[in-house]
Amino acid sequence: MSERGLITAGQRVAVKGPESFRDAVSAATGERLTRIDDPYDLLLDPLERAPSLREFDPVTRGVWVGPDGALLSSVGGSGFTQLWSPFSGPAPDAAAGTSARVRVSSRWAPSSAERGAARVLRQRNRSLRAQVLLHYPALWSALAVGGMAPLHASVVEVEGVPVLLAGPGGVGKSSLVADALARGARATCDNLGVSDGHIVHGVVEPLRLPVRHRSTATTPASASAGSRAAHGRREHVFTGRLTSLRPALVAVVRRDDRGSTRLEPIRQERAARELVAGTYAAGELQRFWPLVAHLALAGFGPVHPDLEDVADRLTRSLPCYELTLGRPGPATTAAAAGRLASILGPELLEAGSRPRRLQIATPRTGGPS
Repeated sequence: MSERGLITAGQRVAVKGPESFRDAVSAATGERLTRIDDPYDLLLDPLERAPSLREFDPVTRGVWVGPDGALLSSVGGSGFTQLWSPFSGPAPDAAAGTSARVRVSSRWAPSSAERGAARVLRQRNRSLRAQVLLHYPALWSALAVGGMAPLHASVVEVEGVPVLLAGPGGVGKSSLVADALARGARATCDNLGVSDGHIVHGVVEPLRLPVRHRSTATTPASASAGSRAAHGRREHVFTGRLTSLRPALVAVVRRDDRGSTRLEPIRQERAARELVAGTYAAGELQRFWPLVAHLALAGFGPVHPDLEDVADRLTRSLPCYELTLGRPGPATTAAAAGRLASILGPELLEAGSRPRRLQIATPRTGGPS
């Protein structure tokens, strides 16, 4: 059986419900949903009616647990009530009609304050809806079912070699990815992904670039400025996307607006530390950690991802560098991308050493704990 949906965070996601709900989920990706075939990992659908709390037991403020799963009110302050139903085997709910291991049903039930904030703070509301309706369910499914950890990182091919760009937000990773895409490269994510320590699966979302940035990475239909995003950026359709990549090199990106662009080798332990710290510091994930904790309190999924172990496995056998971006400007990012390609070295390009490009779905590794 086929449904409209997508593959994101290594999860096969089916989206059911009226066109308005599918459009809301599609808006989170910046792309249209396409036909995908069963089996699915995650089912997203609308919560048709407000559940009766008599069927649930309280866990903590705003969280209840019952026979159908965990009920959460106003997830992340979004105004969405959600019923999270993880299954230990194929979904037993005939109404779901799929083999999804996790089902997340959403209902817009805001307070008057939340409704007002959604109307006034449009950028915040758009980002929050994307996180709650799609990104967080996919990230949690990858964590609880797939045993993976979320990452705030970019993975892009440079001269055909997949490079993981780590570092905190705002240092220029997205601009580097956009410049590489403009040169014909491909990428799996420029912001968020999940990993088992070997492969990185990208989270499908628009490419967000500073307003001043001009890149042919966007499609002709989106070459003009797209929707406004946070921190003075605009959204663009992300072309050249791969579902998954196995990194062959790690570069920790930093900024030095008064210095020059430079690239220096660093120890594996430092690269892993920067990857973990950048992930926990990411604003895009600030509401994800309480969600994981609330679901764990309700008895579903792990309390904490094995992020340090994943970062250690990712960096342990790879060359690691610190890429310092100097004075800002298009020439800087272009020069940095070229510089990054030049240091890969012949050892990575020798026969048998070039990583295999991957476009795979996450293997099923068991149900939520």
